[in-house]
Amino acid sequence: MALKILSYATVLFFGMMIFLMIKEPYTIDMLDANGNLVPEVELFNAQNYQLKENSIESIVHSEYVARYKDFDKLYVIHAGHKTKEGLRGILTSDEGTLQDNVMHFMTNSHYYRDDGVSLEGEDIYYDLKQEILSSEKPFIFAQKQSRSHGLSFVYQMKEGTISATNIHSFIQQLGKTK
Repeated sequence: MALKILSYATVLFFGMMIFLMIKEPYTIDMLDANGNLVPEVELFNAQNYQLKENSIESIVHSEYVARYKDFDKLYVIHAGHKTKEGLRGILTSDEGTLQDNVMHFMTNSHYYRDDGVSLEGEDIYYDLKQEILSSEKPFIFAQKQSRSHGLSFVYQMKEGTISATNIHSFIQQLGKTK
């Protein structure tokens, strides 16, 4: 009788072990008193370096990062990179997210490059793998004396080329007088 109970308990034990190995882990999304998600990890003054071919390709600095299960939320962002010509570009924003290798700069976003190129807008997306800035919101693009306003753009950061829709440009040449 004891041998029979021991064998049933052993079979039941191994059955439960197999079930637990196959079953998806149970996770809980933690919510605070206001119903907001609680981050899994919080970082202060965080920096992320992207290295390529024995050099630092870009640095992203954020004063505060909240890491959740599927995305990161960043506050006060300062991201710098190098173009293929060796120019330094800086993108700043008050708030953004990082999900699936796409950074979404939400508010007060500005891009400046050493040669005088600048870009201002809201809801700017930066694809980290393709190195492309894009937005479907109004923007201002400036280069030396010219300014362009438009409704959406795609900017190839490495090549320095921009394609935009519904643009109005103001081009001024210095030294030309009538």
